[in-house]
Amino acid sequence: MMQIPERTLIYDRDISGHHLDYLQFLVEYLKNSPISVREQFLFVLHEGAKARFQNDESLIQFRFIPLEQLDAFLSHTSVLGRAGAEMSYLTKLIHEYEAKRLIFMHIDAFQYEVGRSAVRGLGVKLSGLLFLPFRKYYEDGSTIKAKLRREWRGWRKGWQIRWMLRNPLLERIFFLNDKQGVNEYNQRFGNRFEHLPDPIEVGQITSISIEELKTKYGLEESKRVFLIYGHLSSRKNVPNILAALKRISPKERQRICILICGEPEKGYESTLFASINEAEKKYPEVRFVKHFRFFNPADTNELFKISDVVLVPYINFFSSSNILGLAAKYSKPLIASNLGVMEGLVNQYKLGVTVSPHRPEAIAEAMNIYLNQALVAIDGKQYLQDHSAEVFCQKLLF
Repeated sequence: MMQIPERTLIYDRDISGHHLDYLQFLVEYLKNSPISVREQFLFVLHEGAKARFQNDESLIQFRFIPLEQLDAFLSHTSVLGRAGAEMSYLTKLIHEYEAKRLIFMHIDAFQYEVGRSAVRGLGVKLSGLLFLPFRKYYEDGSTIKAKLRREWRGWRKGWQIRWMLRNPLLERIFFLNDKQGVNEYNQRFGNRFEHLPDPIEVGQITSISIEELKTKYGLEESKRVFLIYGHLSSRKNVPNILAALKRISPKERQRICILICGEPEKGYESTLFASINEAEKKYPEVRFVKHFRFFNPADTNELFKISDVVLVPYINFFSSSNILGLAAKYSKPLIASNLGVMEGLVNQYKLGVTVSPHRPEAIAEAMNIYLNQALVAIDGKQYLQDHSAEVFCQKLLF
């Protein structure tokens, strides 16, 4: 019998990238739970999430944060100021709903708040996902300047963790997919860190044929499709990926389609568009297909079905990404960065090849590997088994 949890608020004001997907997993899981369990949870979300969840409001409790309240948070220029404003808003809700637990879907910005005596005095149990834990050997230490920056970052991040852990009611901090990081942090800071599998929706496989989808997205039959997907920020490393085309022979380039899909990050658009426009001029034989918009889960599944290879040689990104799961689900190989958690997972589960993200020639070499293979596929079954949505929801909610 499922234990009845205490009254719990689940907080996420971000609706970019994978945030909505994680929330969707939790909502679906709770919809299938007994009402006595379900009614103990309240989602506190950005008003923009209402469109995604309006059909679930009869079963699940939501509190959508109005736009003027969100603007008030964002009027604080510093991360600490913003987190302070959000925390005082959450404190009101804790009292209003008599909540006993608070789950941060993104605890990174709240580390200072969690350790404050005012928050410790709330008497509410806390947990959350830490997306960017500091791991020394993921950081660049190639020059003296980089080494010093790494030492400073390490000291600062360590201090933030210790400060946050002052709160005895902070029960669990989750790292996505990073078992080694969890072990390291538990040894260093005490046992409050837990591994959480980055969840994959295995059920939703698109039934539309590849031919139809290629027509829909404007792809040519004969080309090999390399996908760049998601929240298009500097992290996606688009300039280096496009610079790799120079290292591929003109004959091979004729067989390439670069499919770029997702929402450009605010403030990054001009850099992104400039590098794409330059590549289009330089390599007219390469087919570039671009869809700059938000992709819902159904559309996302379509993209992975029609792609041949998925490009994720991210820069300055050391955690996991749900792109691994999507690629595993459709048996599509990855060209991933050789840093951080992604490198470990891609190698462990044989999901593709890993390259130095700063070296266009390394990216080109990997692209050549997949241009020269007749059949391009991986076996993602084991990865999918180990990263089910059910495990994610159970660990996080109970």
